[in-house]
Amino acid sequence: MANQVRTAERRRQSRYPKTGKLRVLGEDVDGQSRMFLAELVEISLKGMKILVDAPMGARSYVSVNDREIGVMGRGCVRYCRFEKGKYAVGLEFSGGTGWKPPADSSQFILPD
Repeated sequence: MANQVRTAERRRQSRYPKTGKLRVLGEDVDGQSRMFLAELVEISLKGMKILVDAPMGARSYVSVNDREIGVMGRGCVRYCRFEKGKYAVGLEFSGGTGWKPPADSSQFILPD
């Protein structure tokens, strides 16, 4: 059962490619608070995927406040895994990221 393939998409919102640098205040794997310089990969109304140089603590909370990208709020680390020399981190914001997709953004939606 450990090698089951995920057959259904679990995401609730569409994801959009979005690049940019932002600062994320969170915890490392030792539970120490620190500032992470992150590279944004994709975003949705309630989450985002970022790349960082050091691992973040799973299920820890983060704060983001970047007016240029339009992301503000407190989120939770859903996963952190090593990919291609960096750590890919999925963040979920129960209150939303604050980001709004462009009016005609249907062609930019990432495939499931």
